[in-house]
Amino acid sequence: MSLLRRSFESGRPILAAGVLVHLCVLCSLQWGFLNPLFDDAEHRSGQGADFYSIVQAGQNLVDGANIYSTKPLEQVVPYYNPYRYHPFVAYTIGLLSIVLRPDIAYVLWVLIQEGLLLINILLTRSLFSDVRSGNVASALWLLFSVYYLELYMGQFSFLMGSLLFWAMVAWMNGRERSGDLLWMLSLVVKSNSVVFAPVLLKLGRWKIVLVAGAVSVGLALPYFLMEPGSLADFSRNFTQSMKAQTLFGNQGFAALLGIAVLRFGGVWSDFAQEFALRLDQMNDMLAVPLALWTILVIGVALVVTARASRDSGMALLLLWILAYFLFYKHVWEHQYVMMMPVLVLLYHQMKKRIIDISPVLFWMAFYIIALPTAFVFIDHSPVLFDPEIPWRTWESLLFHAPKPAAVLVLFCALCAQLWRTREHHDAVHQNPGAA
Repeated sequence: MSLLRRSFESGRPILAAGVLVHLCVLCSLQWGFLNPLFDDAEHRSGQGADFYSIVQAGQNLVDGANIYSTKPLEQVVPYYNPYRYHPFVAYTIGLLSIVLRPDIAYVLWVLIQEGLLLINILLTRSLFSDVRSGNVASALWLLFSVYYLELYMGQFSFLMGSLLFWAMVAWMNGRERSGDLLWMLSLVVKSNSVVFAPVLLKLGRWKIVLVAGAVSVGLALPYFLMEPGSLADFSRNFTQSMKAQTLFGNQGFAALLGIAVLRFGGVWSDFAQEFALRLDQMNDMLAVPLALWTILVIGVALVVTARASRDSGMALLLLWILAYFLFYKHVWEHQYVMMMPVLVLLYHQMKKRIIDISPVLFWMAFYIIALPTAFVFIDHSPVLFDPEIPWRTWESLLFHAPKPAAVLVLFCALCAQLWRTREHHDAVHQNPGAA
């Protein structure tokens, strides 16, 4: 009994569970038994489709075609999703990948992702002095179901999330220049990491924000100037508002709000043809509430950031990643791998008593975010296209609500923590004896 108790106290069971889950993830890449758990594995182009977009972009670059074109001069992959990344990814990984057969390049990318995961776990273990906390924190990386989807699709969100994790750890350990370089690199992998800019400006790091922006623009501008229309293609990621047709599969809070507006507003149709006829009406109906929600989330994050003390940098970085999941229009399920470093570092800050969030709240949020959605229980469509149109309202909400709701709870808890910390900081400065 004492041996069993010591085993649980060491955190080994949760780490063993994480290893078992990870082995299932790797096996399913070959046999596909986890695919029914995910919309993007069941009702999209096929395995590796996002990675193949990088390969095709590399081929388009060689052929002198627009890397964002969906009508290439020569298609070298069996299928692919539209390329949406910074041109830097096409210059580098895209060109390197066309040297190999597409399927071999995809397998190599999966192995690289596994290498990133190993580095993240080793770095995580170095943050903790006690074995139990190190084991538990390591397990957080291994228990995330959406990591399977990331590997299945051949996505780049985990690379960006890893770069952000390394940057945050470097900044936390006083290695400012290393953190700056890692953040700069993340910007040209996926531009979503621009959400760190308000925190860096708060901390007086305006020079690195300017330099990183200049590098990102400088690496893209020559291509945009040489290839007419490419800048507009890339900019659609940020300039277009959310549309009704982009709600399917979307796991952001903005999408959840959009689903609620359309369904409770009485304009949703269960029939695909009727749905298509109502698109303009639905898109008009979405514009105002989603704009107000975006302003609210960014406004709250900005106010909390402006008010927070300068020693709250880590909490603010985590806050802005959470904010991204609340306001951005394109939050797909695989992008929740960006929550892996957030939850690991939040756990670290809680163990160090730097951030005071209820452990019950933390673990509830973790399991909701880490587990698959309810998709497997409500997917009734045998065909490739998205199955959501005929879903009943409760099924749609059951699919869309849990993960963004868990993120919202963490966002609110962190805002409250930062607010209380500032109030305590002000009280101590006004009355030093109170400390």
